Amino acid sequence: MDLNNLRKLLFHPLTVLGVALSAAALFALLSITLFSAEYHWLLVYYFAPVGIPFVAFVFDRAENYSAATRVSWALDLLVLGPALGRAIFPIPFISGHALFLVYAILSTRSAAARITAFLVMLQVVYLKVMWRDPTLIGGILLGSCAAFLYSAVRRK
Repeated sequence: MDLNNLRKLLFHPLTVLGVALSAAALFALLSITLFSAEYHWLLVYYFAPVGIPFVAFVFDRAENYSAATRVSWALDLLVLGPALGRAIFPIPFISGHALFLVYAILSTRSAAARITAFLVMLQVVYLKVMWRDPTLIGGILLGSCAAFLYSAVRRK
């Protein structure tokens, strides 16, 4: 198998989706095994699903590595840092899920990343509205602004 065919296989949407679903399932299984019942369900229904578009996002960025600039990589880190850190450190006014998912929807090129991010975003919106959590708005606004900046620096 030549390098071009291997690349096509690696970045094929079904491969990306298979790896993403496997990673989320493994996270859910470990959450159920390692954490108390009251906490592991939050990990399973709220944190595990975002792993699917996250893995698809990583594949998207890896596939388009040669088109990326240092500024676009820095912007990715500026978004991913708070989005991931939000699970550990309180950051007021911003939902890490919404921040990352909106950024992924608006800044990725692959259908797998966009579709999975959109589907998980629907779940996040539902849960945040049910929980009356206003951080949803901050995450959406900041993610949109970051995606706008990403598209501006990617074009240059």
